[in-house]
Parts: sequence; C-alpha cells; structure tokens
Amino acid sequence: MKKVAAHYFKHPSVWTYIAIGIAVGFISFKFNFIQEHWYVLFAPVIIAPFFEWFAHKYILHAQIGNVKEVPIQKELKKGDWLDAEMFGEPKKMQVLKIDENKNTMLIGYGWARNMKALREFMNVLHYGHHEDPNHVPLIFAPILSVIILFVALFGLALLLTFNLSIATVFLLGVIVYYLHYEWMHLGHHIPGYKHIFPWSNKLKTAHQLHHYRNENYWWGITTILATKFWEHTRATRMPMSKSIKNINYK
Repeated sequence: MKKVAAHYFKHPSVWTYIAIGIAVGFISFKFNFIQEHWYVLFAPVIIAPFFEWFAHKYILHAQIGNVKEVPIQKELKKGDWLDAEMFGEPKKMQVLKIDENKNTMLIGYGWARNMKALREFMNVLHYGHHEDPNHVPLIFAPILSVIILFVALFGLALLLTFNLSIATVFLLGVIVYYLHYEWMHLGHHIPGYKHIFPWSNKLKTAHQLHHYRNENYWWGITTILATKFWEHTRATRMPMSKSIKNINYK
C-alpha cells in the first residue's frame, strides 16, 4: 500500500481534485445542500457500472485514425490515396504531407488523420497507457480532461434536475468517486500490490486481462458490474489480441 500511496499522492492531479472537492464540499455544507440532499452522494456509485463501460469502450478506445511516415512515391501527390499497412493490417491511406528534404511523405487514415493535436491528446489520455500499461504518469488521466468531465457531469445534473443543490452534491460525489477510481486504477498496475477487498483483486485480474489478453473486453475499473452487465466474458474464450498495444488501429 505504501508504494501505491507514494505514487498516488505524488501526482499533482490528485491534489487538484482534492482541492476542488474541498471547495465543493465547503459550498455544499455552507448552503445546506448536503444536509438536504445527502443521498445524491451515492448516485455515482449507481451509475458507475454503465459509465465506466461506456466511457472506456466508446471514448477512451475511440478509433480516430493514425499516421506514419513512408518513403516518397514519385507518382503520388498530396491528397492521393494508396494501399499501405499499419500495425500489420492493410489500410487505404491518404497522402497528407510530402517532405522533399527528408524524401518522405506522411500518410494517414481515419477521421482525425489531419488532427495532430487530437491524436496527441488521445495518446496521453489513453492510447499511450496501453502501449506501456505500468508507466505511472500515463495511468493518471490528464487534469484538464477530468475537469472537463466534472463540469460536464455537473451541467448534466443541473439540466436534468433544475436544482443547483442536487447538482452540487452530485458533483461532490463524483469527485470523491473519481479519487477512488484513480486509486483503484493505480493499484491495478502496481506489481505485487493487493487490494484490501477480495472483489477488488478480482477487478485487478480482469484489468490485467484487458491489458495483456484482449483490450476489447473487461472494461470495469472500480466495479466488476461494468463487465458483468454489459459484456459476458470468460478469459478462456477470449483470443489473444494482436492490437493489445495499439488500440487505435481500425
């Protein structure tokens, strides 16, 4: 536990979320929000199975396209399409840039092939984590992305309830649950670390399968229900994935 705690409390994102949580908690108590709607604190626990499955599968693993440099082919110009290969798979790729000085051209596929900033952001957000699962800096999500998540969930709660008190208490619950999420996820990737509860260690095993057997299954981080409800999987039935380290391959 000491090793997990050392990494956890050393990371600036954790202290950022704690500070935000203290501020939201202060507002909740000062204006009696939490006294009136304390039960809303448990809402994130209820929605976590669906949210983890959806966000992990459809956002963090979103297929946005990729690029690579290849030698110039004289007959091709910018905008032309060619047959190429990426991660061992045949791809129809477009010429995006030609560098006469380096005698190379940049080719790519997918809807974000011309969006370098987005590709780099997604690499930091999650793609890079699959390339090197135990690299601690990539286990934590970028602070900005999590703050955007907090704002979006607060806005959604406000939109659905038209109640500032409920939305604020919900946000406090989200922040506390997310701090729990980061601890659990970090613990899943620290070799030799065992969680306190047996079911948490089952989650760790499932998460290791997600990283080292097949990235298309075992989506849950804090709750096994994210897998049980939405994916019916057994490790012995899942083939070893060829794209386990390169999840943005389609």
